Amino acid sequence: MKKLELKKGVFIIPSLFTVSNLFFGFSCMVLAQLENYRMAAAMIFIAGIMDMLDGRIARLTGTESHFGAELDSIVDVVSFGVAPAFLVYHWAFTGADLNAFPIIRRLGWAAAFLFLTCGALRLARFNIQKGRVSSRYFVGLPIPAGAALVASLVLRFPNGVNMPFFSYLAFALVVFTALMMVSRARYRSFKDINLKSKASSTVMVAIAIVIMGILVSPSTVLSLAFGLYLIHPFGNRVFLQNETASKTKESPLSDEEE
Repeated sequence: MKKLELKKGVFIIPSLFTVSNLFFGFSCMVLAQLENYRMAAAMIFIAGIMDMLDGRIARLTGTESHFGAELDSIVDVVSFGVAPAFLVYHWAFTGADLNAFPIIRRLGWAAAFLFLTCGALRLARFNIQKGRVSSRYFVGLPIPAGAALVASLVLRFPNGVNMPFFSYLAFALVVFTALMMVSRARYRSFKDINLKSKASSTVMVAIAIVIMGILVSPSTVLSLAFGLYLIHPFGNRVFLQNETASKTKESPLSDEEE
């Protein structure tokens, strides 16, 4: 009887982290409504930490379940879809100085809804592609990364946007981020990094540098890191094209083949 109760207790632990993820996503919306944008953005990052922990704990304890996976997807829609959409709408499109430009509020409404819609579609596609695509890459920008990009920008400018020009920039960025979530672009998952390999020391040094940068200026480093992650598939494509072209030039046909 005690073993059965212990097993049930272990089974509940991952779900507690998932519900905590939901709590922080909901807290983000409450704080955004109160115009406490800095704390609202921080809630998204804490929700992301909870999201990472629940799956890992489930695998470590052998308590993975279909119920847990479904709950996690529903919670992710709230914490990384609804919450950042709500946050960016209030942060960038509802400032008192923007009241003279009613179109900005409508554009913000549309951009926030597009972000939420694309995030939900991205999660649905991820769920049906599990086990069918390589774990080395994500197809489309992961919704937590999209949410983190929005949150990092809010942290960088926590007082809100009160100039039309920057509202239009925010609109363009939110729309671009949303479209990248449903794109076919391949994003590195970093799941293939082997800390036991010869390159592990380089990886550890890079991680230490990033952590040091976050401690010094978290908003700057986080916005830069997630901004680079957003556009890195374009860099990969250019690199691969150049590499293919160079290999073609270095491998001319032999005299016999000609």
